Amino acid sequence: MSSAARHLGKAFGYSCQAWLAVDIADRFFSSVYRTWFSTSLNPQRNGASSNPLTVYQELDCMVDLNDHHHSRVEQLRNRLSNWVGSSSLSAPDIAAILAEIVAAPVPAFRPQLWKIDLSNIHVSRIISLGQFPDEYQLKDLIASEIEVVVP
Repeated sequence: MSSAARHLGKAFGYSCQAWLAVDIADRFFSSVYRTWFSTSLNPQRNGASSNPLTVYQELDCMVDLNDHHHSRVEQLRNRLSNWVGSSSLSAPDIAAILAEIVAAPVPAFRPQLWKIDLSNIHVSRIISLGQFPDEYQLKDLIASEIEVVVP
């Protein structure tokens, strides 16, 4: 198999996800996740928004302070709403999920740090659309391909 690990030269990828995004994927998208990742936990040449460690620290602090005015909260709400709104779910499901996203308290955005096993992912599944050198996207990551390092 032509694995992502072989092509990227790294055995693992790392990503930080908000709990609410994972929960929605588990309940409505058969635990198939859309995620950006890097092959380093702390990629120095990526911007802060594409650095799993930086994103984790930011979300962790935001949740700890219950900072509902933090710009990341609104950004996450918008991204989740766009994802769900453009999905093939039924209109009633979309409406219910969008209402849940709008009403979600800050702790629903608590971070999860993921380690992705790139040896089990075919290179054709990776989309390299990121603006930074170590930024990749998977639209069909499944639970057996990740390890939740920090829940």
